[in-house]
Amino acid sequence: VVQTWPLEDLDYGDIVQFESVFWEPDDTISLRKLIVEDSIASGRDVLEIGTGTGLISILCLQGSAASVIATDINPAAVANAKYNAALLVPDRTLEVRQVSTASPQAYAVVADSERFDLIISNPPWEDGTVTKPADHAFYDPGFELLTSLLDGLRQHMRPGGRCLLAYGHVPAIVKLRDECEKRGFEFKILDERTLESLPRDFLPGMLVEVRPPLNATRSALTPKSSESPKRSESDSQNRSDSQNADSNELKSKVEGQEG
Repeated sequence: VVQTWPLEDLDYGDIVQFESVFWEPDDTISLRKLIVEDSIASGRDVLEIGTGTGLISILCLQGSAASVIATDINPAAVANAKYNAALLVPDRTLEVRQVSTASPQAYAVVADSERFDLIISNPPWEDGTVTKPADHAFYDPGFELLTSLLDGLRQHMRPGGRCLLAYGHVPAIVKLRDECEKRGFEFKILDERTLESLPRDFLPGMLVEVRPPLNATRSALTPKSSESPKRSESDSQNRSDSQNADSNELKSKVEGQEG
């Protein structure tokens, strides 16, 4: 244990921080406000990617979430989140899953069939090299976590669901915006501040909502019929035959009149 932190957001008790586990509560002030004051997790199935101490997931459980799954790549963070949940929400279940360094993608420990109403994260913000477990909170090598998070939204976020990401680093938000534009995703900053008005690193963090197009979300859940192209080809052939018959009939009438 490195330190304990009191927070007004908690119903009771303090957050315990283990060694090598990231802690910067100012990164997620606006996200916590939505959870605590606006009850965005109430009755919903929640996925938190990169839980750290477990604070955000615990607030979701306090806010009457239907279920919460939290993931982290740092073994100390997995243990830390489980410890805090046992202390602060003993009557609820927080399922914490360990992500392997060999498969660090956002949904690596999420089943293909699992879908959520709310996907949240305070992700690492730089493309850098990880040399120790604590580095995972800061570095996303090749932005693999970010790109896999976006690429999996169609499959893992239910129609009408929300994905909220908290950042305190301008280049990371610009990168997120660019990746959303590539995919045709909606990108919305939930903050009165503008990126142009902020320094490179800033606090409190900025909350961003991303959303795939609604029709894309539905199409990802609807199996495509392999028969449709065959029916279309058959229909086209029938129309062509009918047009040819009409043309021949007209030609015969014209020739009869000329004779």
